[in-house]
Amino acid sequence: MRNGIKTKLVSRLKQMSETPKIQIKQLVIGTLISLIGMTAIIFTAQLENQLLFYFLVLILSSGVIYAIPGYIGIWVWRMKDTLFKKSN
Repeated sequence: MRNGIKTKLVSRLKQMSETPKIQIKQLVIGTLISLIGMTAIIFTAQLENQLLFYFLVLILSSGVIYAIPGYIGIWVWRMKDTLFKKSN
C-alpha cells in the first residue's frame, strides 16, 4: 500500500516538474488571492465585524492553499535533475 502511494506521489511530482508555466500561473493566482484577502483584512479592521473577518481569513487561507502546489511544482522543476536521477 505504501508503494502505491509513493508511486502516485512521484508520478505527480514528475508531472508538476514538466509543466513549470502552469505551476507559476497557479502560484501567482494563489498569491494574488492571498494579497487581496490580506489587504481587505487590513482595510476592514476598524469595522470590527467578526463574520467579515472570518470570511476574509477564509479567502486568505484559500489563496495560500491554492498557491502551495504551484510553489512545490516550481521547486520540483528546479530540482528535477537531482530528485529524479535514480528513476532515469
